[in-house]
Amino acid sequence: MNARILAAFLCLSAASTGCIIIDGDGGGYQGYEGDVTFLWTFAPNGRCSDVPEVKNIQISITGEALHNGGVYACNTAGVDGIVLHDFEPGNYPYTIRAIGYDGDTLFEGRGTFTVNGDVRVNIDLTPNGMSYALVSWYFPPNSYSNNPSCSQAGVTSLQARIDGGEWVTLNCADGMANGGVETPWLADGTHTIQLVAFGRDRAGRDGMPLYNTSGTFTTSAGSPRSESFRFFEVGGMSLRWELWDGSVRRTCAEAGLTGMSINLKNLTTGELVYGLAGDPQSCTGAPILYQYLKPGRYEVYIRGMKGSTIAYSNEDLPDVLTVNAFEQKTVSDVAYTVALVREF
Repeated sequence: MNARILAAFLCLSAASTGCIIIDGDGGGYQGYEGDVTFLWTFAPNGRCSDVPEVKNIQISITGEALHNGGVYACNTAGVDGIVLHDFEPGNYPYTIRAIGYDGDTLFEGRGTFTVNGDVRVNIDLTPNGMSYALVSWYFPPNSYSNNPSCSQAGVTSLQARIDGGEWVTLNCADGMANGGVETPWLADGTHTIQLVAFGRDRAGRDGMPLYNTSGTFTTSAGSPRSESFRFFEVGGMSLRWELWDGSVRRTCAEAGLTGMSINLKNLTTGELVYGLAGDPQSCTGAPILYQYLKPGRYEVYIRGMKGSTIAYSNEDLPDVLTVNAFEQKTVSDVAYTVALVREF
């Protein structure tokens, strides 16, 4: 839009004495002109009366010049919002900021609205520089349903963690309804998430991992995102090892080992589960449980390390183990023993 502003008035209802009238080009969009009603809350869904530290609201709309620099009262005539009138048809990116008495931005929100007749924009402003995501999940098809519920998937509990933090317990059904579960407040940027669903394994033991998923999502201040993650079935294995120097079996101390490096290669995908570095473990830490593995056949590689030197390994003849869905291991189960031979 150019600098042509035909008039500017404040209006919240048909009985109001004035409106904000904007002459915009809408980017050549074809359609009907209309009024834009902004209604704001303060996360989580607070009202202006809940945030007395907010002095006023500042609205910026790309390409538009607003009356009074786009600064309005938080509440006018009992309404937490404002009506802007006479927008030409088009798409309009906008930013809304709640400004404190010291001039700082306290809350923020942004998005895009489309004018093709009158439009209403509801926005929940989030603390400046912070946002959250709505996380949902779903399970793979099974004999009960193509889109099984938590109970149909056999899930009795669910845990999640973000950015490698503390595990928190969630209600499984909450992630499959009403848009999902809100994360805690998060700084702008990319975050990691891991989700594990628990239930009864094939051996009848409750509280065992049945499904796992992980991924990333991005948060942007004032613009909460909805993210959905697909669980996959998991099983497990339990590993231990023996150190052989020719025909002589050695203890960790006798072998002088400083630690172990374990890796699993999925023979279907060729993927090394723990990358090139492997999973570091103590030599005396066996049995080692791996409970979040996709079903399939895995080559098992174990190295006994002296510092950065490989002293023992099974890499000349790696063991192959099969992981079945919903079959887990515990420390009380008999571990599969891998024989490691001396490398020098």
